[in-house]
Amino acid sequence: MDIKRGQIPLARLFLPFAAGIAFALHFTGYFAFIYATVALLIILLGYNWYSNKQDIGYSNRWIFGTLVATFLFCAGYSLTLLNTPTEKVSDISKHIKDDPHSFLVSIISSPKEKEKSVKAVAEVKGIINHGQLLKTTGKVMFSFQKDTVGDTIRYGDLLVVHTQLTPVKPPMNPDEFDYKNYLQMNGVYYEAFVPKHSFYNTGKSDISWLLRFTDRCRHKLIDLLNNKIKGNEAAVGSAILLGYRNDLSPGVIQQFTDSGTVHVICVAGLHVGIFIWMLNLLLLFLDRFKYGKIIRTILLLTLLWLYALLTGMATPVIRATVMFSFLLVGRQFSRYTNSINTLAASALLMLLINPYALADTGFQLSYLSVFGILTIYPILNELIEPRQFIFRKIWELTCLSASAQLAILPLSLLYFHQFPNYFILTNLLVVPLLSVAIYSGILFFITARIPFISTITTWLFHKSLLIMNLLVGQSNHLPLYVTKGIFIYPLEVILLFTFIIGLFLFHHNRKFSTLAFSLSALIFFMGIRIYENTIHSKQQIFAVYHISKKTGVAFISGRQSIMPYSNIDSLDFNYHVQYHLWERGVKDTGMINKDTSGLFLSGHLAVKDNFMQFNGKRYVFLQKDADLPDSLQKFPVHCIIVSAAYKQGMEALQNAFTFDTLIFDSSIAPARLKKWKRECDELHIQYYDVSKQGAYIENS
Repeated sequence: MDIKRGQIPLARLFLPFAAGIAFALHFTGYFAFIYATVALLIILLGYNWYSNKQDIGYSNRWIFGTLVATFLFCAGYSLTLLNTPTEKVSDISKHIKDDPHSFLVSIISSPKEKEKSVKAVAEVKGIINHGQLLKTTGKVMFSFQKDTVGDTIRYGDLLVVHTQLTPVKPPMNPDEFDYKNYLQMNGVYYEAFVPKHSFYNTGKSDISWLLRFTDRCRHKLIDLLNNKIKGNEAAVGSAILLGYRNDLSPGVIQQFTDSGTVHVICVAGLHVGIFIWMLNLLLLFLDRFKYGKIIRTILLLTLLWLYALLTGMATPVIRATVMFSFLLVGRQFSRYTNSINTLAASALLMLLINPYALADTGFQLSYLSVFGILTIYPILNELIEPRQFIFRKIWELTCLSASAQLAILPLSLLYFHQFPNYFILTNLLVVPLLSVAIYSGILFFITARIPFISTITTWLFHKSLLIMNLLVGQSNHLPLYVTKGIFIYPLEVILLFTFIIGLFLFHHNRKFSTLAFSLSALIFFMGIRIYENTIHSKQQIFAVYHISKKTGVAFISGRQSIMPYSNIDSLDFNYHVQYHLWERGVKDTGMINKDTSGLFLSGHLAVKDNFMQFNGKRYVFLQKDADLPDSLQKFPVHCIIVSAAYKQGMEALQNAFTFDTLIFDSSIAPARLKKWKRECDELHIQYYDVSKQGAYIENS
């Protein structure tokens, strides 16, 4: 694609505006930017009036450009600050104390069923005190005790809840997924557990009749899928057609992620594009009539937004719907629309509505992938021109997948730490099946109550989902199907983007300086990786991780690790431990050992029963009372790790050992831990509580 600056004015405006938002997300609270925005607007208007009156030369155009860019940067920062919930006087944080309250809340997300609770985000409408309602704003993540909820809570319900709000906790382990930051980027700063009989449904709804109607329709369609399709196929069908992912198991999601086809189960631009393409074909006959094109455009826009409503108005769907709406309107009025400019226009609109959308991983990846298709795809597609139709379509789909993957590669490595090696092959097989699944799924819904025909459409829809799941599942058995454990930092992301953009610019201007700049970024990136590998090869780390009600201990020597005494499962390991090991360069992260009769690691660690020696330091792990030595003489150790199975008090421990560090792991019950802490204070013993202070990390 030949990109000319004059054709993408909105893209040029988007960059400083987005930069201002990004700055505000990391450095918030500077209200001077609001005054600067107003001042710059006045200066801009004044300069524009002066330049028109004095006919300032073309050579001074950079002054106006600099003023506009600075104004947009400050405007982006100011808009983010004004949309920060905690900065509002009415925010719930300004009106609560550290004790339970009664709240009037409105459920604003589809309740998600967990093992022992039902979770839902709710808008706090007010605090009820002595029959009076103090109006407030703010979102809270509520966890309702499961046996008190059943199916009584639905999207839009207005509830009265009596509970205590607590700030969302930060991650307790290094490099663990930052759930607190994720919720805050969605405006949620508090969470609360609602026990039995601590809420009641008012029977009223706080959302419009249209949203209530579409939500009921959505759940009826989900029930229809679960009744006629069932199993993983029904869960994947709900995700593909309705954007409902609550029924997807973590294993299925991981399979799609590893195969490079996770976008298939996330309703977004690809699904909306397939949907609108089919509707456009069905409505082409309207072009024969007077005003037919206008009627077709209105119908397409109406059906497009109804589909967005039916999928729950999910953010990815809204992004795609806004973009396709821009394209449809632009084509209707027969105006030339540069696709990159249209993409920037939809992105600007999304950020004007919610500047925090910029922090959303889906926002970043979806816009980057589309940008990659618009810019990189034409370059790749020109490399080969197959004559046969089937080979040409295969090549086009290959280029499409490669261009999207290349555009998001740096961010994909940053967020997911893995690369699907067979993504081209899996997309070649799965994306055509996605089209079949969407078309047959729509027919399945339409013909659900028509005898005989519904049997055919159900069979077709079920088989397309079954084959899709089978292909994705089997691809995971291919050798080296995914490369995991790739951990990069933001600076390395910038260098990779610089390299990719540099190559793209070199393709257009053929300047050696551009190529040299691009290759320099790649060399710098490789230099950082070599330095990191050198550091990792020499590291010696002891870690006690925070895993609720469980024990997780790791010894890292060089780029190897083992986890003796740990009683965690694979889900605990993947969520709490794995990313830290990847960050430290440990690729083989499967060494969880419960048998400690004799373990050795790189000549640095020796384990025997409940005693360890690591880099010349002694460690003892107290799993039970019998682990205390019988000797009358105190046994010298560097560190003692105490777990839930140990029952004796701290005085017995002090009489048995001399030690530098005492660690309580996260398996210990709160009541016993409180008692032991009190004993430690009386005996003047320093301790480290993993359950409160987070993971204990010691570099030897």
